[in-house]
Amino acid sequence: MRRIATSIILASLCTLPVYGAEARNFEDHILPLLREHCANCHRPGKTRGGLDVTTMEKLEKGGSAGPAVISGLAENSPLFRAISHIGNEEAMPPEQDKLPPHILAAFKLWIEGGLKPTASGLARESRAVVQLTVDAATLGAPATPPVFIRSLPPRADAPQLVRGLPVMALAANPWAPIIAVGGQDETVLHDLSDGHRIGALPFAAGEVRVLRFSRNGQVLLVGGGRPTASGKVQLVELQTGKSLTTVGDDFDVVLAADLSPDQSLVATAGPEKLVRVYRVADGVLVWTLKRHADFITSLEFSPDGKHLASADRAGGIFITDASKGENPRLLAGATDAVNQLAWRSDARSLAAACGDGQALLYDPASARLVAKWAAHEGGCLSIAYSREGSLLTGGHDASASLWKESGDRISQFKNCDTAAFRVGFTSAQNPLVGDWSGDVREWTPEGYEVRVFSARVRN
Repeated sequence: MRRIATSIILASLCTLPVYGAEARNFEDHILPLLREHCANCHRPGKTRGGLDVTTMEKLEKGGSAGPAVISGLAENSPLFRAISHIGNEEAMPPEQDKLPPHILAAFKLWIEGGLKPTASGLARESRAVVQLTVDAATLGAPATPPVFIRSLPPRADAPQLVRGLPVMALAANPWAPIIAVGGQDETVLHDLSDGHRIGALPFAAGEVRVLRFSRNGQVLLVGGGRPTASGKVQLVELQTGKSLTTVGDDFDVVLAADLSPDQSLVATAGPEKLVRVYRVADGVLVWTLKRHADFITSLEFSPDGKHLASADRAGGIFITDASKGENPRLLAGATDAVNQLAWRSDARSLAAACGDGQALLYDPASARLVAKWAAHEGGCLSIAYSREGSLLTGGHDASASLWKESGDRISQFKNCDTAAFRVGFTSAQNPLVGDWSGDVREWTPEGYEVRVFSARVRN
């Protein structure tokens, strides 16, 4: 079932008593029902589906499929959608007509009344709707480059660096001369036009583990969190440096994330082995993929927005329908951990960087492996496609290489101090390489070093 934890609750709801028109609250109206019908399987020490319904906090946290209820419009809560037979949730009760209108109205009143915990308790604030959706058909090169902030004020609470931090996250804007480098509790922006450090964007969730610019270059996705504790994704407006919204509430650090081409969905994944896809507008969990056998290391929406590719530490690669999470297909061929995935701009090729040093190319339509070659001794850590279809890889051998899709090397970049952990292409299509020592180097495709940015220097 797609919504196991929520569905188990709902299976018993057809016997719920009917209340009058007074405001609903958890303590007086909801908890007695949950204790009677659901707590036998969902209580401390016996949390079937990961769900404990005996407290308000645990009900909002939900089970393995995410929160069962969310304050605001009732239609945004998986529980309400399931009992109303709307949306992508499995209809509940199963194989029966939907619950009577007066019962649906009771749940609607409680959810839209702010999920009050008690009669005198405060209602939850409804989440503001964020409209970022764009027409994916218009995502070619813009008439003018995206406007980006030119300086950020110094952070009084910025972490003091004793040594360089590994470049765990790196992103280059596709249409503007700006790059983002992840760090501890912050993302540092650099202007490639003159090489100056713009400043740092705070990330209160913790370590920055993934960075991506939107396809139109106007939004920066920042993902990460605190290992074994929490994970979130923040969307930042590049023109102002201000946070637009925070999406997700994972139970471990986010290791992989992406914003869909039309900016309507955010996908997250990490040590929990789950891919979660959220709606940007209201933060609602849309679907979850539970097919991976190990930590999920990378994921990316296809350029046409139709599919989501995800990969894990056990070598599993899946391509899934992006809108509903349906029809996951396994791409066989990886014999070691998959460290990173990259789509070609026409969505007709998917590349993978593997722990055994191999670079793999797949035909997504047939799910077949079409090419492979030894890219780096000791492990291939990262991979990226240029707009023209060449590939850039980085590895444990402290080098990066530019390749044709045939596996023929075009150029090699050997000046990295340590492992080339993250790679990408600037808006001018120059190779960009971030290493384990904290340095980021820009090169020309011919192999000449343009400049070095160091995380060990604060301006």
